Amino acid sequence: MSSRLAIHGGKKAVTLDQSRASQWPIIDDEVIAAVTGQLKTGEISFSNTIYEFEEEFADYHGVKYALAHNNGTASIHSALFAIGVGPGDEVITTAATFWGTYMPILSSQAIPVFCDIDPFTGCPDPADVEQRISPNTKAVIVVHLGGMPAEMDAIMEVSRRHNLIVVEDCSHAHGATYKGQKVGTIGDIGCFSMQAGKLLPSGEGGVMITNNLDWHERAICLGHYERISKLSNPDYHKYSPTCFGYKYRISPLSAAIARVQLRHLDQRNKQRDDNVMYLMDGIGAFSGIYPLKPAEYIFRGYYSSPYIRYHADELNELPKPKLIEALRAEGTSVASGAPGGSNHLSAIFQERNHPAFSRPEIQHKITYRKGDLPRSEKPRQDMMTIPAFPAADKILLDQYIEAFHKVTDNAVELLKKI
Repeated sequence: MSSRLAIHGGKKAVTLDQSRASQWPIIDDEVIAAVTGQLKTGEISFSNTIYEFEEEFADYHGVKYALAHNNGTASIHSALFAIGVGPGDEVITTAATFWGTYMPILSSQAIPVFCDIDPFTGCPDPADVEQRISPNTKAVIVVHLGGMPAEMDAIMEVSRRHNLIVVEDCSHAHGATYKGQKVGTIGDIGCFSMQAGKLLPSGEGGVMITNNLDWHERAICLGHYERISKLSNPDYHKYSPTCFGYKYRISPLSAAIARVQLRHLDQRNKQRDDNVMYLMDGIGAFSGIYPLKPAEYIFRGYYSSPYIRYHADELNELPKPKLIEALRAEGTSVASGAPGGSNHLSAIFQERNHPAFSRPEIQHKITYRKGDLPRSEKPRQDMMTIPAFPAADKILLDQYIEAFHKVTDNAVELLKKI
């Protein structure tokens, strides 16, 4: 292959079509058959397919109870309702996440308290979690951001010491493990999204899992009125005409899709991980490129792209934007990026116009100011992303490695043309 850089008129290193390798979700004949089979039953609002999926999802995680929802946000709201989060309570979580993690806290009439993140993973910093605890703290929502499991030993130690309930937001991390244990089973409740981009996609959908029967049944009371009369606790039966005003059940069509996707989850997660590790090992041999691999006790799910660190001093201070420009000219899909987010500065928190903020005693107690979360607000500038291909053969990965080889070998030439 020509060593002349593509950005200077040479041939691209990456010549294969990447669209198939990046295709997601996978909608194959098995999925289509499951959906058409469900349609033929005529049961498109409620079906035993939902119960079957819940049983399979619980079995996969080795827990007693799974409750399917219409989306992941609903599963988190149900988890907070189940554990009794309400007015006056505080729940600690991160701002570097989708709003579906923290808005259910406000829906529960409680107050989000944001903690900072590990700058390399985007997951909650256990030490910062502890600093945010007050006498009103009821729970912690741990986000396994991008599929990277958080440091659960430290988080559980802090939470147990302060008698806090731990809810795991596993929306990005289906099948990921921490020290051999699946995420969602380490804390007290696990919540999952099954939106189309997730590792277990059903179109729309969510699941809450737990080993606590009372929490499971309380969650049913929030938004599954049709099940309430069958609960083991007779005190809940009186709520069956109304539940608590929400309708959170999953569509049978989504449940049918999810059952198929669950059967292939581990194999597809392994394929992504194999691709990422092969690519990281290949590009890690070149100057300035330092792939950020998970710790050996972590198996990550790649909902989002893996990160690499760039040491410009090893490439004569070649600016990162120029490096990325040259890599993209070679046909790669690398990009600048690092974990972070400033959702605590969004309008809902700056204006405090949600009813959860109406109680005078908490009106100004919790702050949402610029500078409160320095690592979340200012992501590292020495990081970039590489793709996590769901399906890529070695030829494509080798072409990516060659692209990094060409660009890093020609750093001096790139500097001359800045």
